[in-house]
Amino acid sequence: MLGNSEITISTDDLNGLVDHDKLVELTTYEFALCSGINIIANALSACEIRTFVHNKEVHGDEYFLWNYSPHYNYNANEFMQKIVWNLIYRNECLVIETKGGLVVADSYEHDVYALYQDTFRNVIVNADSQNGVPHPYTFPRPFRMDEVLFYRLSSRNIKSILDYLMEGYKQLLETAVDKFRKSAGERGVLTIDGNAAATQNYGTKSDGTPRTFNDVFAEMMNERFKSYFNAKNAVMPMWKGFDYQVKTSEASKRTTSEVKDITDMTTEITTKVANALQIPPQIMLGTAAEVKQLTRNLITFGIRPIADVIATENNRKRNGKEVLKGTYQMIDLTGIEYTDIFEAAQGAYNLLGSGSSIDEIRLLTGRPELGTKWSRKHLISKNFADLESIEDAAKTEGTKGTQAPVPGGDSSLSDLEHEE
Repeated sequence: MLGNSEITISTDDLNGLVDHDKLVELTTYEFALCSGINIIANALSACEIRTFVHNKEVHGDEYFLWNYSPHYNYNANEFMQKIVWNLIYRNECLVIETKGGLVVADSYEHDVYALYQDTFRNVIVNADSQNGVPHPYTFPRPFRMDEVLFYRLSSRNIKSILDYLMEGYKQLLETAVDKFRKSAGERGVLTIDGNAAATQNYGTKSDGTPRTFNDVFAEMMNERFKSYFNAKNAVMPMWKGFDYQVKTSEASKRTTSEVKDITDMTTEITTKVANALQIPPQIMLGTAAEVKQLTRNLITFGIRPIADVIATENNRKRNGKEVLKGTYQMIDLTGIEYTDIFEAAQGAYNLLGSGSSIDEIRLLTGRPELGTKWSRKHLISKNFADLESIEDAAKTEGTKGTQAPVPGGDSSLSDLEHEE
């Protein structure tokens, strides 16, 4: 509505306003970015958030909140995916606790202070609902930092850096697409008979004024020929005095090099996005061979840092100093990758025999500590001993005229040598 006049915009009008070439370039980058975020979000949403009270695992209200129902309008998987999306796409995520549960803020104003708590004003939630008509709600009051869960991924927004980087790649991709279209496009010659074209009647325009030759020529060059070239099958009527002839040449023949240029540029964009998200590019490109090692790299560099950001903020805000007494939560990443317990058993056995405690080994394998006295004991195998203790034992036994036993050795062998 403009003043007292109403303007109706059709689908054709919108299509005319959209630069489809730019839309394709943008879609290539956005598709790669969304694919990478989905990989991390899906992986984290599949992880169990384990809760402990005084080093004992419990399944209480906090466990149900984070693993099943953080809010009565969505489940834990949806909630975790929205956190990850905001955290990566915006580099930060604000979560507010309401009567209905935990909600992710869609927009807010963040006031940063050096000596006082930060505050969040004009916090809006439910502004971009995907499951129906959104009904945004703005909280009437500001929130202090100690009242919210605020996740921040890093000091720099990786997406903003990617946006600048992709501008250069978009231009290269546009050049490759133009090169492909020129090599595969149609060439022709439009011949105009000046006398016939200038003297005929072209009808009237929408305002009632007569259409001139210039109007028809502009319409033909800017609209009709464009629709004709873009259509798979098309027929274009010609005015009297206009004659169009298709011209072919070797330069217009389609080659595979132009297609490869576009493919290489798309691969390069996907690889840059994968590197920014700390995801092995082979996983996003679908060319992974060493899946096991690539999955470990994905967990180590792409997923674990985000999981640590979420768990640390949850613990410091919801548990406080009780974490020092064994009351905490952890995101169990072991569910992402299958671990052969028999393959890990030998390594755990060697660590245990060389002085590591059971709790230390459990932490290394992604499992929580048991927190008991016996699980914190440091054990040592009899097969290990320092050289000085062996020499001292040999001297002591030598004064008695006997063979000193080797610590951890076979006692039956030592007895047999003594008898001989």
